[in-house]
Amino acid sequence: MAKDHSADLMQSLMAKLYATVTGGDPAIKLPRNKFVSWMMPGVPFDPRDFEFGVAGLIGDTAEKTRELQHQAWTISKLFDFVPEVGSNPAEFIDSKMQQTIWSTTQDSISSIYRDILKYSRVVNLELSDKEKKKLEKYRKLLFSEKVVEDLVTEEKKTVSVPGKLTLAYTDKMNEYFEAIDEYMNVLVDAQSAKGNDPEAIRRATTFSNKAKFLIKKMQAAEMAWVGQGYKNEYDEINAYISAVTQRSMVLYKQDLLQKFNNGVLTSTNEGQAGDFYYTALLPGNWASSKGWTEFTWFAGDYETHFDKKVSAWSARAGFGMGLFSVGGGASGSKTEEASDQKATNFKAKLEFTQVPICRPWFDPGFLSMRGWDLDKLWDLNYQDKVSDGSDKPVGRLIAYPVQALFVRNVFFTFSEWENHAKYIQQQIQAGGSVGWGPFSLGGSYSHGSEKRDTQFHTEGGGITIPGLQLIGFINNLVPKCPNLHPDIKPEQLVGGEQ
Repeated sequence: MAKDHSADLMQSLMAKLYATVTGGDPAIKLPRNKFVSWMMPGVPFDPRDFEFGVAGLIGDTAEKTRELQHQAWTISKLFDFVPEVGSNPAEFIDSKMQQTIWSTTQDSISSIYRDILKYSRVVNLELSDKEKKKLEKYRKLLFSEKVVEDLVTEEKKTVSVPGKLTLAYTDKMNEYFEAIDEYMNVLVDAQSAKGNDPEAIRRATTFSNKAKFLIKKMQAAEMAWVGQGYKNEYDEINAYISAVTQRSMVLYKQDLLQKFNNGVLTSTNEGQAGDFYYTALLPGNWASSKGWTEFTWFAGDYETHFDKKVSAWSARAGFGMGLFSVGGGASGSKTEEASDQKATNFKAKLEFTQVPICRPWFDPGFLSMRGWDLDKLWDLNYQDKVSDGSDKPVGRLIAYPVQALFVRNVFFTFSEWENHAKYIQQQIQAGGSVGWGPFSLGGSYSHGSEKRDTQFHTEGGGITIPGLQLIGFINNLVPKCPNLHPDIKPEQLVGGEQ
């Protein structure tokens, strides 16, 4: 018999969602050796918050242009954080289930990347003119330049944006991930099916009947990625860049510096605090796309996905996965937990998607290259290197988010929904916001000068949370960095701040 505490049920739901988004099936060819960081609770959004991804940064009026700039500024700041793993051994459960609760080192990817480019010394073995031209051609295929006009100064500025090859590659990669998510969702459902419950029987039958078609869909998506998304060409270009830059990284670094410097824009609404490095979610119309994966959870999933290790992990890390409120009460900063509330006959239904994060000014491939090192001024200014690459990594940039996890149209049904609704409403009326695991149930949040309320409503014996929510990130771990190749001598390095 499944437990009915809200915290235990949410823990099981998150474990199932984790298994779905991280893969782990032989039919999936892409390794996903990353880690997930969950927002507690999630951040609500409206689809129009991402309008700049489709419309660009120039609207048909000055007001619209400022709004688009503000949207881009908000998203760039939100995704310019360095995720923190922490020193607590409980942060990662094991190599098969790497996850944390979202937290940040308070440092930004852009500032650390700027320092890396500033203090790095790169190998310099002269390239031929033919190699130089080919390297420049390939870099321009990956990233292009676009001229924008500053509203305040009216000066025109060149900025780096994803090139057509990168856009095609990412678009088809995203479709491949959507096909993977759909397959994994059906597989995980079938693996957790037990007993004579009609839902369990349906799940087992669904996978048996649909598996071969879903695998073909993944294969077709992979072929589209290769054909229309130029996957092989994209990989070959990056392989060529990596091979050539092992001999000389001078031109490569110069190109990185130019793209980084061109990547900074200014949002008029934010004034002096308006500088930001443009960051996009791809494809631009993802928020209104129909390619979301439907996810369900019911009592039959509990035994498969509830794990005592996860429970111990959450307890040692000092957080609960049950119902909680933040900011309620007279102090305005009170956190109240209600993790022991019951949720008998709990079921959940939602849609989710993984959205690739694109930073045209940031080239993470540089971090893995072995033709550079940091000069002595880095050590004088900073205690840690970039990353030591260990199992529990230490450094200024141990990881960076590569995909954002969004959900929409969340629906929870359970017998005690009226009691939960009453508790949630009381906390909201007291000025707080309410969450349940990574899901935001209600409260207020700011969108520039506009104050918005996001709030559940009750229907059909449950609680419905409309709209989009950012509930977490998939992050790439940075290997040991810098990691100068032993065959490269110090006198072969140039650049840096001496």
